[in-house]
Amino acid sequence: MHIYIRQAVWNGGFGRMKARFVFYCIGLLSLSLGVSLIIKGDLGAAPWDALAVGESTLLHLSIGTCIFMNGCILILINALLLKEGIQWLAALSIFVIGMMVDYWITAGLKTVEPVGFGQQLSLVLIGILLLGIGISIYLQAKLPSSPMDTFMVAIHQRFGLNLRNSRLLNEAIAITLAMVFHGAVGIGTVIVACTLGFIIHIFYPIMERMYGKWS
Repeated sequence: MHIYIRQAVWNGGFGRMKARFVFYCIGLLSLSLGVSLIIKGDLGAAPWDALAVGESTLLHLSIGTCIFMNGCILILINALLLKEGIQWLAALSIFVIGMMVDYWITAGLKTVEPVGFGQQLSLVLIGILLLGIGISIYLQAKLPSSPMDTFMVAIHQRFGLNLRNSRLLNEAIAITLAMVFHGAVGIGTVIVACTLGFIIHIFYPIMERMYGKWS
């Protein structure tokens, strides 16, 4: 009897672990593709990605390397603001995202070159959709989130701002740094800021139900 109980517990735990891993990988894959399509659209990227594009040109590093570098810096800042230990799993996440973005830009989407504003805007919109879906999927794994998102929470908890103002300050800092580094700030940046939350709001509960059925 005890053997069957242990077996059921093991199978249930393994199933949840498998679901978390699959959702995590698929989410990061979709997220990184979305980020790369937005960058390829060349109308302006999301605030922190816009900074990475500027740093890439200035420092002669890949965009993915700059995303990872910025993520590591924010992980340290978040640990100081929250007075907690360093979230090493968040460093792993941002490392994987950086590698995937480099793959999409240099290989997977190498031949994708939009001609005209219509094609550029299409890439940006498709990218936002995939980015929002990817975030909604990978968050189901309940692993440490992107240090860029955690930075918003750290501002909220450390300085007592509400989440809306913390988000605005987070993006204002990123956009300011992106402008200093001559990053990819443009109309696409505004579109991302105005629509990404809406996309996540729609798809997060859908992915949550899917995760609940699969795990």
